[in-house]
Amino acid sequence: MSQAAIRRDASYTYADYLLWSDDERWELIHGVAYNMTPAPGRRHQDISRELLTLFSVHLRGKKCKVYDAP
Repeated sequence: MSQAAIRRDASYTYADYLLWSDDERWELIHGVAYNMTPAPGRRHQDISRELLTLFSVHLRGKKCKVYDAP
């Protein structure tokens, strides 16, 4: 989207969306452009997995459960 600034009050079409750069993640919903958060990096994922494992082991056999979400 570095080619043109996104105006919050504008309505965009799929044709507009096709012209946007792939350098950023955007979603177009009912004409409104939403800048999407990038996917977490490997370090973040490694830490998240380790924490999930620790919590899961700690809670094994208990009523409480831990869930991982993207």
